[in-house]
Amino acid sequence: EVALRAAFCAVAGGKQVAVLCPTTLLCEQHFQTFSDRFADWPVKIVELSRFKTAKETTQALKELAEGKVDIVIGTHKLLQKDVKFTRLGLVVIDEEHRFGVRQKE
Repeated sequence: EVALRAAFCAVAGGKQVAVLCPTTLLCEQHFQTFSDRFADWPVKIVELSRFKTAKETTQALKELAEGKVDIVIGTHKLLQKDVKFTRLGLVVIDEEHRFGVRQKE
């Protein structure tokens, strides 16, 4: 609930939000929760995980870099060098203990 509210405040302030999840299943669950919660608002949410095709991932990364995506929810894919943000304002790390020091940095 706290992450949802913080994400809404960041998006309302014109910033992008990244939600980092340790597993694909948790990523999918968060994507559904965020999508359901923000269904009535003009918020663009995408998911980056192995459940998405290469074409979907490429499109999501392109839109993210162009600033067309407000919230991105993903697994370790969010930590790759090809992920670019235009106005990142909030990073939510779910189950922080599952990530190493390098990933957190």
